Amino acid sequence: KNVPVVDRRASLGTYFSFVKPHIDATFVLVGVTGSLLARMRSGSLPPGRLLGVVAAIAFLSAGAECWTNLVDRDIDAVMRRTARRSLPAGAISVRGASIVGTVLTVAGLGTAASLGVLPFLFLTFALINNVVVYSLLTKRSTPWSIVLGAAVGPLTLWAGYTAISEPISAAAVLLGAMVAAWVPVHIWTIATRYRDDYARAGVPMAPVVWSSSRLAICLLISTLVMGALATAGLASIRTPTEAIVGIVALLSVFAAVAAVFLPWHEGLARPLIKLVTAYLVVVLVGAIGLAL
Repeated sequence: KNVPVVDRRASLGTYFSFVKPHIDATFVLVGVTGSLLARMRSGSLPPGRLLGVVAAIAFLSAGAECWTNLVDRDIDAVMRRTARRSLPAGAISVRGASIVGTVLTVAGLGTAASLGVLPFLFLTFALINNVVVYSLLTKRSTPWSIVLGAAVGPLTLWAGYTAISEPISAAAVLLGAMVAAWVPVHIWTIATRYRDDYARAGVPMAPVVWSSSRLAICLLISTLVMGALATAGLASIRTPTEAIVGIVALLSVFAAVAAVFLPWHEGLARPLIKLVTAYLVVVLVGAIGLAL
């Protein structure tokens, strides 16, 4: 009821920030990693298909952000961290966000369909997982919401892979699973930093409703699984991989140690967010480098 009347004269820049381009870029990197891994099997990477992968993921990720922002606009209005976002701040109308979300989603699904049946199915399920399973059905009801919504990561990587070649390689399976393990580590760390915001909005994120011990155990398990999958995935691409695997293994140890102490030392949240974000980029860029 506190959401203001919306200014319909929103600029293109406002809409651009509304779809969260940094998240869009992350998913594009995930999908392109899958495509470049597939190049090793197929022996070629048609530029048109790679561009199609980038476009499909970019459109669908941006469209998904429109829908999740619409679903979460009442929560965003309550939380200090998100109160200035375009919808709760009144910079974009619900109608405008719905129109942009529809256009982006249709464009993304159409582009995905041109890549083949498997890429289309993977990206369609990724969209449903993000918008319906996570934001609409579970975010407000269970602290396991982000685990249930983590499938968007591997589905995106496997869509990029199957757009170029089939079947999916062991390296792509492992790295896709790594992204799924990375998602709860990343989100639970963010939720720890903004615990009071989530509590104020009544969102049962793990740091809000779990004990410190339980959160530490789940963070540790997720971080260790993430590290094991990352190192195994990179090691399975090609040799020699000692340098990149060693770097990732070392980063995994740092992340695991920080994750264990995070519930009792919330000041670790900000550096851990940066570390976990950098971790994903290092793993994916490392995989791309090895694939090339």
